[in-house]
Amino acid sequence: MVKKNNENELDAEARRPRVGFLWAAGVLCVMAVLTYLSENVIVGPRGEGALGYAIVLGIEILIAMCLLLCYRVPRLGNRLLGFDMMLKKPSKGEKSSMSYTGSFHVETGAAEKRMNTRRKEARYSRRKLAEVTRQMQAEKTAQKSEEDKS
Repeated sequence: MVKKNNENELDAEARRPRVGFLWAAGVLCVMAVLTYLSENVIVGPRGEGALGYAIVLGIEILIAMCLLLCYRVPRLGNRLLGFDMMLKKPSKGEKSSMSYTGSFHVETGAAEKRMNTRRKEARYSRRKLAEVTRQMQAEKTAQKSEEDKS
């Protein structure tokens, strides 16, 4: 009962939206407004900095929107922060022992199963090759012994 309660707490914590994304988006929005208000300073009197101004303003707005998305979709934001590892449960065909690097699983049970199958196939082919080699050597020795007799 305690373990299940602990798992529920971890699951709730991992699914909770992070307020840091909201704060960072707010800061970027303020920076975008300041960039917009200082258009005359950035662009200049002849308009030589118009492209740079547009790029800076666009990047600020896009990053702010991505941060808002990470706040609104906690699974995406938590994956970026590395909390998604707690949420991912192994599928039915995979083994429960998985190796994780950050929040991305590297080796699954299915990959381990494929590797074991390849090992078995390689072992079988080596045994077949050894058997054929032994038969060829036996034939050669039989031929040599017949030649020696004659």
